[in-house]
Amino acid sequence: MDRKSVISAVAFAVVTGSLMMAPSASAGESSTQHAACNTWKSNTAPWRGYSNCTGMLPLVERHQVKLICIDPRGHQWTVYGKGAGNGQTSSAKCSDSPNVGIYKVGANVYRI
Repeated sequence: MDRKSVISAVAFAVVTGSLMMAPSASAGESSTQHAACNTWKSNTAPWRGYSNCTGMLPLVERHQVKLICIDPRGHQWTVYGKGAGNGQTSSAKCSDSPNVGIYKVGANVYRI
């Protein structure tokens, strides 16, 4: 075997072994052991929600704002913002309608 093949084989074995030893986690699995998150919403319509989290594991965890939206008839639905890293802000909007509000604002921390 040439040197490149040996190095490739060793690297593959190390990566495969570490994956087999690591605990499994799926995208969307909540993990808030390390994170400290602040959430808030805008003061005027169209209503937006925001989250900013710190203390997440670098390159492993991200967060996204989670909004529970409500319309005048009481119908509720959930909207998520884009994933963001440590110290970054995730935002989302329920609707462009001024009659649609935010019932709850939260943060979803997940492993990638």
